[in-house]
Amino acid sequence: MNLVEQSNEFFKNYLRCFKSSLSAYNLTQSQALCLLTIPFDGISQTNLSKKLALDMSTLSRNLNHLLKNGLILKNKSQEDVRIFIVQLTPKGESLYKQLNSDINNNFKKIYSHLDLKEIHSIINVLKKINWQFDLEYNG
Repeated sequence: MNLVEQSNEFFKNYLRCFKSSLSAYNLTQSQALCLLTIPFDGISQTNLSKKLALDMSTLSRNLNHLLKNGLILKNKSQEDVRIFIVQLTPKGESLYKQLNSDINNNFKKIYSHLDLKEIHSIINVLKKINWQFDLEYNG
């Protein structure tokens, strides 16, 4: 298998692992990704849209669900009233931490079959790949 095929397989397996972590939280995959992408100090709705590669209407639907469930707040920016800042509520921060913990536990099952050197190699390679993705799509 070549790099693209391996990447596709990893992506499908990652999604399967990610979805199994969501089963207890009444969130879609897209809503969970929104929640997990919002930094604790907040982010503009436009920047969140770019980070997630979602159009504004899809993002708005996801954010409305999170807002309705008390997981986020949406406030107008004090610098520019045309901009909305999205922040996690304490309930949202708690869910963020729970989701990350569940995802981490699911991955531990997979990574437990690797030695420490392999895990560090994977982390370093993923950092480099993510850096290149950021330069390509967010730069």
